[in-house]
Amino acid sequence: MDEIVKIAIDEYEKKPDGSWVCVKNSDVTTKTGKVIRIAPGTAFSKGRTFLGLDIAEALDKISGN
Repeated sequence: MDEIVKIAIDEYEKKPDGSWVCVKNSDVTTKTGKVIRIAPGTAFSKGRTFLGLDIAEALDKISGN
């Protein structure tokens, strides 16, 4: 699985159920240099991967949750 090296937490909103929802176009950069654009409204739950990336886990780490 690739690793996220850049993600902007201000482009996501954490929901009461612990999931994260993208609130504006977000570019996620991986360790291999791949850039993935995520569209607003896309939701992520911890433990579920999106193109091999656990977006919710990365956001939880950044937010300290």
